[in-house]
Amino acid sequence: MRKFISILSTGIIAMGVLSGCSSIDKEKSESIKDETSKKVVKVVSPDGLPTIAIAKLIKEKPEIKSNYEIEYTIEKTSETLSTTVMKEEPDIAIVPSNMASIVYNKTKNYQIAGTTGFGSSYIVSTEDINNYEDLKGKNIMNIGKGLTPDITAQYIISEKGLNTEGDVNFSYVNSPSELVPMIVSGKENTAIVPEPALSALMTKKENVKIFKGLNDEYKEIADSEYGYPQATIIVKNSFLEENKDFTNKFLDNVKEGIEWANDNPSELATYCGEIEVSTEKPIIVKSIERANLKFVPIEDSKDIYKNYYKKLFDSNPKSLGGNIPDEGIFMER
Repeated sequence: MRKFISILSTGIIAMGVLSGCSSIDKEKSESIKDETSKKVVKVVSPDGLPTIAIAKLIKEKPEIKSNYEIEYTIEKTSETLSTTVMKEEPDIAIVPSNMASIVYNKTKNYQIAGTTGFGSSYIVSTEDINNYEDLKGKNIMNIGKGLTPDITAQYIISEKGLNTEGDVNFSYVNSPSELVPMIVSGKENTAIVPEPALSALMTKKENVKIFKGLNDEYKEIADSEYGYPQATIIVKNSFLEENKDFTNKFLDNVKEGIEWANDNPSELATYCGEIEVSTEKPIIVKSIERANLKFVPIEDSKDIYKNYYKKLFDSNPKSLGGNIPDEGIFMER
């Protein structure tokens, strides 16, 4: 009997050990399963202010929702950004506001969720410009002929009483990196320069003076609360349908991240250096005050987009992809 009890006890202990092992193995298995079943969210932003706006998210990678993992990509050129979005690769992307329209018109698979930045371009000169009349007869350098920086600038200047085809002459380069050396060298004197290139220019050329900020001028002319949308956050429809809660929480984090960026320019610059934004850290610190980084959800800015798109369409329908987008472009939270 004692022998039987001993054997039975040993069996029970063994079963307990095996059961414990089984339980541990099950926990490990479930943990591995949780890791492998994470939803990977692809977020794309262009190098420059749009990425600077979400630098806190990219660097700190906060958990937005359990079992979601965000894969951030910084596109170094507008061409690669356009190609990536047109192929419908990202779930979420920050793009120029006119590109949001072009993508929607072509794919019908992306909606505008909000704005991360408003106009950040300024009319500057090494000469004394005190009013718009002083621009008469001058050559004004700008980037992207026929694109939104050009259309927006010409709209504002014409609304201020100048004939953009007679009173002033516009010349163009492809990027701010080409524009800045022309002003620094003295080859050109007057230009429309966006941040953060403007801060870089002003550190290299002390006699550059800001005449007007285009966003402030647009606010007044168009009676627009925030100005004109420059950087637009879009979400893929097919992603949104199954991940609306995540998307809304992500947008809340974007808003908080942008508020932090405006309040902590030095820390922001450090973060940008660590995530390899190409703008130098001291320039980022200087540029934040004029960068107009601000998150406004689409439910608070539909009319701003509608009015802005109407102006772009009237000037150049191709800038929007041929048509003013319908109401389907606006995401509902």
